[in-house]
Amino acid sequence: MISLMQLFPGHLDLNGDGGNILVLERRIQWGGLESRKLQLFPGQVPEVRPDILVIGHGSTAAWRQIYSDFARLIPTIQDWMQQGTQILAISSGFAALHGLLDGLPSTIERTTRVSKFVVTELEGHEIFGYLNSDLALEAISRQGNLIGSLLHGPLLAKNTWLADEIIEKARGAESRIAVHAKKLDEIEALATAARTLAAEQAKD
Repeated sequence: MISLMQLFPGHLDLNGDGGNILVLERRIQWGGLESRKLQLFPGQVPEVRPDILVIGHGSTAAWRQIYSDFARLIPTIQDWMQQGTQILAISSGFAALHGLLDGLPSTIERTTRVSKFVVTELEGHEIFGYLNSDLALEAISRQGNLIGSLLHGPLLAKNTWLADEIIEKARGAESRIAVHAKKLDEIEALATAARTLAAEQAKD
């Protein structure tokens, strides 16, 4: 059983970032495994450590309402990471970790806003997504068990290899792709077509 947690879904899902949870659920299911979806709301104390935590993007108004609660959870999130929880943080959800989470810079500079489909890279793999940000951060980066990205979309729908990698790291076991490889290959063909379209749009 792989546990998936969405942090503050009522506030941090501005660009459909909760769709990353859905992608993970489906990839786990198609891989012949089971998952459990958890949602943590402001004011709640988490009862269990999730295998995967998704922190989405929120508006300025939303962050005013939840930032103190978010900061309160940082020691717990830090501990989860050390125990193996895989974290995907999107846009303002990633930015908000800066100055709170060990190992990240305390401040972020701003630059000219970019708003377009992009094709970038993570550790030698192509990454597709929609960039709409004026933050001077890489479009996607990894630090230990944390993947931070400025890309919306949701990110994992266009980059299924990354979803599979997150799942496998969370399991700490052999690749699940071998379980239902044929089914995953069929789905991957559709994902490849979506990535091709995104790449074409990025060139415009």
